[in-house]
Amino acid sequence: MRSLVLFILLFNALGVYSQNSLEVYDISQKQLELMRKYKDMDAKDRGKIFADKIYTTYSQFWVGYLGNGDAVARWMNGAMNRLPEFETRNQAINGKQLIKQFRQVAKEMTKLTGHEPKGKWYVIYGPAWTDLGGIGDFAMVIDLSHASNSSNEKIMRMFPHELTHQIMTNVNKNKDNSAISPIIGEGFAVWMNQKYWGNKYTLAQNLGYTESELQACDKSIEALKKMFLANKYSTDKDVIEGFRNRAQKPAPTLPGAIGYYIGYKIVEAYVRKNGENSWRDIFVKSPREIYESSGF
Repeated sequence: MRSLVLFILLFNALGVYSQNSLEVYDISQKQLELMRKYKDMDAKDRGKIFADKIYTTYSQFWVGYLGNGDAVARWMNGAMNRLPEFETRNQAINGKQLIKQFRQVAKEMTKLTGHEPKGKWYVIYGPAWTDLGGIGDFAMVIDLSHASNSSNEKIMRMFPHELTHQIMTNVNKNKDNSAISPIIGEGFAVWMNQKYWGNKYTLAQNLGYTESELQACDKSIEALKKMFLANKYSTDKDVIEGFRNRAQKPAPTLPGAIGYYIGYKIVEAYVRKNGENSWRDIFVKSPREIYESSGF
C-alpha cells in the first residue's frame, strides 16, 4: 500500500495523519520495512528489533489488540513467511487515496450528524482478528492482514460505521454496562452506515452478513426478540459477547454478531415511531431510553 502517511515523524519514521481531533497512525509500512530489512536475521535478534521499533511507541494500542512487546515480536516473526503476501496486498491499496477518502467521509459525517468524530486510527499488519474495528473506547484498527481488506472500497465502506462509534464515545455521556448498550450502539452504527451510503450497499453488507443470513434473521425475528428480552439488561460478559461476536451463532442458519441486527431493528423502530429526524436523539440519549421509546 502506498503510504498512508501525511507527514513523517522525524524521531521514529512512522506515519501520522491528523485532521482536527482524528489521527491516523500507519504502522503497517514500518512493519514491512523492518520485515524486508531483517528477513535473514536470527529470529531472536529480529524479535528484539520488532519489539523496540514497532511495539514501544504504540504500546497502548498493541496491548489492547495483540499483547505486549513479546507477543508483537512473536507474531511478526511468525508472519515472516507471509511477507510476499503482504507485499502484494500492499500494492493493491492506494494509501494516498485512502487518506483522502477518510478525510472526506469524516468531514461529511460531521456535517450530517452535527458532531465531530474524535479518536485515533491505527493501520497495521496483524493477526486479522478484525478487519476494521474498535480497541476499547480509545482507538480503531484497520488490520490489513484481514482478507476483506483487499481494496480501498472495501476498507472505506465501514468508515461511517466506525466514525459513528467515535462520535458516540465522545458525545454520549450515558454509562450502561448491560447488553442493551452495545446492541443499540452497533445497531445505530449499522443504521448510520446505511444512511450515509444510501443504496450503494445492501443492508446485509452494512450488517456484515450474507443475504441468506439476513433473510434468516427476518424469518426468526420473534425468536430473536424473545432472546433479546431475556438478556437485554444482563451484565454477564459472556452474554454480552454472544450478541457481539461473529463467531457465536444463536442457530446454524443465523449469523454471529446477532446484536447488530437486533440493534438495527430497534433503531429502525425508534425512527419510524418518533420521526425521520429522531435518529439524532440516539447520539445523546441512553440506550435504555431509545429501546423503551422504540416500540420494538
